[in-house]
Amino acid sequence: MSRQKGFTLIELLVVIAIIALLLGILMPALSKVRELAQSSACKSNLRTYTLAVQMYAGDNDDKFCDPDVCYFSTSDSYPVESAIGDDYRHLRWCNGDLYLQSHPEYGGTLYPYMKDARAFICPTYARLTIRGSEDQFYRASGDAITNYQPWYNYTMNAYLGPVTTPRGRALKKLRVERVSQVKNPGETFSFTEESAIVDGNYNMSGLNDTYMIPGDDLMVQKWMDQVGNNPWYIIPGPDGVGQFYDVIAGFHSAPTGDKTGGRGNCAFIDGHVDAHSREETFPLAWPN
Repeated sequence: MSRQKGFTLIELLVVIAIIALLLGILMPALSKVRELAQSSACKSNLRTYTLAVQMYAGDNDDKFCDPDVCYFSTSDSYPVESAIGDDYRHLRWCNGDLYLQSHPEYGGTLYPYMKDARAFICPTYARLTIRGSEDQFYRASGDAITNYQPWYNYTMNAYLGPVTTPRGRALKKLRVERVSQVKNPGETFSFTEESAIVDGNYNMSGLNDTYMIPGDDLMVQKWMDQVGNNPWYIIPGPDGVGQFYDVIAGFHSAPTGDKTGGRGNCAFIDGHVDAHSREETFPLAWPN
């Protein structure tokens, strides 16, 4: 009568070692495939934003909407935000009680044109953001949010829109009100990605409101004087003109251990979407 032979301990260890080796080879490739898929989904989201901007302008005499109310009907606090305090505007991006697909009653001027977007947030950023690790506004008041739900990270270019609003007046030398006034629609983004992850050498704030603002009139004039009025020389950081308010997010294709050093997707006024680094924030935002 024959006896069936099983695996020896050495054979089992060899099999386990081979499986571990294969996983070590495959995991980086699978991670890259996932990142490419998520980046593709992100770009698809932002193409909806390019259409929204174009449709809004078509219905409103070629004008851009006010970035301050592109998502929400008011920059004042809603009753549902009463417990948050003065930082309510800076935390709307992760306040699930204001998620527009569940609460369209809070929708602002651009929302009717983008309400069919599959998502308002990049799936890569939704995966990366962790409660308690966000910027100074979240650290100060985030505990007051009872329904934590990161739901948007696409923010509008602050240099587009009316100069008659309170925030617009601080940008009256930079803002353009109409699409036809933008000199290079293919090199000027209407919306871009932000993140609540801050590198203080490059940006003062992370994702904290509905619009992206590298700097105000006074800051930009100072920067222009430093670089001979060439906007492409205005880069943030120690090797540039210093700290911006906001920069393009850097979590796509970011170096290991650095969630700010990669690229962020930008939706351009001419309708295309592409990824760019934080170093390109100002020239791609500057419409003049």
